[in-house]
Amino acid sequence: MLKKTKKISEYLIGQIDDKLNDVGCPICALTEKAVNDYIDTLFYENVNDPVERRDFMNGMGYCPKHFQMIENHLEKHPDLGILGANILYSDLFELLEKAIEDESVNIGNGCKLCAIEENAQRRYLEIFMDYISNPTRLEKYEKSISMVCLKHTHMIKNMKNAHFSAFLNIQREKLHRLERAMEEFIRKSDYRNAKEPVSRIEGEGWRILSKFLE
Repeated sequence: MLKKTKKISEYLIGQIDDKLNDVGCPICALTEKAVNDYIDTLFYENVNDPVERRDFMNGMGYCPKHFQMIENHLEKHPDLGILGANILYSDLFELLEKAIEDESVNIGNGCKLCAIEENAQRRYLEIFMDYISNPTRLEKYEKSISMVCLKHTHMIKNMKNAHFSAFLNIQREKLHRLERAMEEFIRKSDYRNAKEPVSRIEGEGWRILSKFLE
């Protein structure tokens, strides 16, 4: 059992390694992927599963965030079609009639996708804490374009990780590096400096900051 757990951890750590090449928070990205994977399986083969239908109704549907996430996913994956969404969502009409008249009927109050997201987020936070406990991996994160978002920085702090101090110093340095990169992009946008090459962090600076604050 311990050997299997170790293999799973190594696989998840490998997923974090992959995300360090991308703009954004690796914890956010992997959490979102876990939810999208579930959505994909749901609409590919499980929409008629009685357990899924029961969970959907027990949760009073999905929350607005996850209804939108499903819409975005189905738009990106037209091969899944929209029949599954029609089948699943049609179960809601009796509840919706009550919601029109009664404000206490809270659609999506027990959203299953929220629970899946929370579980995935907790798992990846723990894996990331294990990740930064290794000096080599911590240095790899430091040098990467990836940046753990403000929300997850605070969550790591609250989990009282022994390596948080070193991680926080890296977060500060990443912010300073980002500030300098954005200043450089502005400077190079001047026609007098237009021939100077723009680095990746300079060109992506606004997106990195946006992702940090999501």
